[in-house]
Amino acid sequence: MAQKGGSKEVKSKVDELNNLLSQLNDQGGYFIDFISTKGIQAGIIRLHPGEKDTQEPHSVDEVYYVIEGNGFIKLNGKDHQIKEGTSIFVPAKADHRFHGNKQDLVIFYALGDRS
Repeated sequence: MAQKGGSKEVKSKVDELNNLLSQLNDQGGYFIDFISTKGIQAGIIRLHPGEKDTQEPHSVDEVYYVIEGNGFIKLNGKDHQIKEGTSIFVPAKADHRFHGNKQDLVIFYALGDRS
């Protein structure tokens, strides 16, 4: 199934976490988008212990879901403890950063409409 996204055709996509983490290993870095359209951007973040989350505030709202691991998210200057199963809403332009994980932290993210 495909949808029209402007002049570009957007196709359906199904992927598995292990495949995405393998692609992330191959590419280096700590995040990978698995979908990026005009309407949504979504992917996986994996931070190893001691690895720095270098993201900057985004111009759109974001949702995060912790798949595995635990640590903290600093959101507008305040630390919040996170663990597997935690969901996080970050409004547009809010300063935020993951940190303090003692094991790999794997997080799903989705960003809203970028139009």
